[in-house]
Parts: sequence; structure tokens; C-alpha cells
Amino acid sequence: MSEATAAQTQLRALLSSLPDIVYILDEHGIFLFLNESISILGYQPVELIGQHFSLIIHPDDRPNISRDIVVEKIRHTEKFPEIPPKLFDERRSGDRRTRELEVRLLHRDGHVVYATVNAYGERALDIPLISGLDGLAPQTVGVIHDVSAMHLYQESLEESLAVKERLLREMHHRVKSNLQLVASLTHLQKLDAPSKPIEELLRELEGRVKSIALVYEALYQAEKVDTIPARAFFSQFCRAAEETLERLGSRVHLRLRADDCALEADRLVPLSLALLELLDRAYIQAYESRAETTISLSYRCESGGARTLELRGESLAKVQPSSILNVLLEQAGVSYEQFPGGNSENGCRLLFHSSS
Repeated sequence: MSEATAAQTQLRALLSSLPDIVYILDEHGIFLFLNESISILGYQPVELIGQHFSLIIHPDDRPNISRDIVVEKIRHTEKFPEIPPKLFDERRSGDRRTRELEVRLLHRDGHVVYATVNAYGERALDIPLISGLDGLAPQTVGVIHDVSAMHLYQESLEESLAVKERLLREMHHRVKSNLQLVASLTHLQKLDAPSKPIEELLRELEGRVKSIALVYEALYQAEKVDTIPARAFFSQFCRAAEETLERLGSRVHLRLRADDCALEADRLVPLSLALLELLDRAYIQAYESRAETTISLSYRCESGGARTLELRGESLAKVQPSSILNVLLEQAGVSYEQFPGGNSENGCRLLFHSSS
């Protein structure tokens, strides 16, 4: 074996072991050589040798990287661009190189593979680089590096950033809407009870603000920003309600049973304010009677998607819907039913409307 043949054999073995695609084109853009890494695109080298390189290029990218098309565009404009174009079938030798050309390749099954290409011209070669090219005129040698994983990672980062920006805008909208809701409730309360002491009004306003803060804390802690696990939310709500509504001398205990299904975030603020309104009236009844009482909350998710929230307790016997409560229930998308009465039937039921 001659030294030239041995060198060619070693070079072919080296190219075959590379993870990147190595290709050689003739002056017409026809593949003369491909190493085994072309399998990244689902092909064997023999299937593409003799084919035009455009076969593996995304149609939208071909006009920008094909030498014949680009050169023809330049001739029509009669002005060479300030930045030399990057070409897949680069032909000029010397210092001219195509470096880090970003291109979309087509896998054999049709899906897109993102890649970068480095290519240079080989007009001045005295002997072929690879055995089997005798009598042919190699014009371009290039290396294709698969960057699909990096591209998808970049896309995921951009998508994540876009989602966070949308969520931030949505959160600003929700805060604004909920502050407007509190202002409207305060106005309604002044109309319904103009003689109510200012201390009582401030206490109720404080409870509403705390209830809204609880919702946003739950949203912050949730894995999903559009839904919250019901059991965790109602547990937090009951603890906050006991702290907010407690009156000196009142002995009210809240008991909770909740199925662990999801609550939609858009319901939470008006729903929690409605519950606070109901419980506040129950606390007042308990305070006036000086009796120890228990209020049970039961949230159930029925088959077929129906959901109900029941409040039971002796102190709920005289609770009737107010204009404020009706507004909140409507915004929360729930209907209100009062139990008919009886020792064990004091309370009400909230029926959740479909969110679709």
C-alpha cells in the first residue's frame, strides 16, 4: 500500500468516527462524499451521494444559502452586500470561509434538525482528499454540527420568559380588578349600613384585604398558576378566617373536609370574600348568643365535574344573602341555597357553575 493510499484510508477512518457530518460537494452542489454521521438525518451515505445538497435543506432556507441563487440575486441588484453571504456550497478558497451558518435540515422522516455549518472552497486541491474521488472536481468541503438540543433549550427559555411576562401582566390585571372589587364592596357596605362604626368597617376591610393576600400567596406556592388544590387552599383559608373574624368572647370552631380537586384561580378572590361574608355573619350570631359553636365546611367534587361547598352550623340559621354577598357569589360563579332548617340542617350550600 502506497503512502498516499494509507493516508487516504486513515483519513476515511477518522472522518467515519466523527460525530459531525462531513460532506464534499462538486461545483454543481452534488454530494461527492458523506461520512456515516449523515445517519443523523436518517440516511446512509450511499443514498445521498450523487444527489443535490438541497435535498436535505429546509425549503425556506435554500434561497439564502445556495450559491447559485444568492449569486443571481447579487447580479440583479448589481451591488455586493456589505456582509458576505454565508453559503452551504462555499467555493472560494483562500481566506474565504463560511463560519457558523445556521440552517434547518430535513430529516428523512420530515422533521426539522437544527444545525450549524462551516464550509470552505477546495478549488486548488491537487489530489482528492478521499479515495474514490479520482476524476472528480471537489469544490466544497463542509462540516455540519447538530445543534437541535441547544436550539430547543433556547426555545424553551424564550417560551418560559414569554409565559412569565404573560403571567405578570395577568397578575397585574387581577390585582387591579380585585382592588376595584374591594372598593365597590366598601361602597355598597356604606350604603347598606351607613351608621356602622368606623372601627367595624375597617375591621371588615382588613379581613377582605387579608383574604385577597391569602389567594395570591396560594397562587405563588402552587405548581400551576391557573389552578390550586382545594384542600390546601381551604385549610389556609380557615386558619386565616379564624384569626380575622375572632371576637372577644366568641367561641367558634371551623372544621374542614375537602376533596383534593382543583380550584380555578379566577374564582378564588370572590369566593374567599363570599365565604368571609358568610362566616362573619355566623360569628356575629355566635357572639351575640355567647354560645360555643362549630361550623363545618365541606367541599365535594362529584362525578361529572359537579362541585359543592356546604357550610353547616347552628350560628348559620339566621344568615341571609346580602347585596354584597350576591355580588361576590355571582363573580365567583356559584349559586346559593339555604338549607330548610332544623337542628342539624342550619347552613347553606354553594353550587359551582361550570367554568367552560
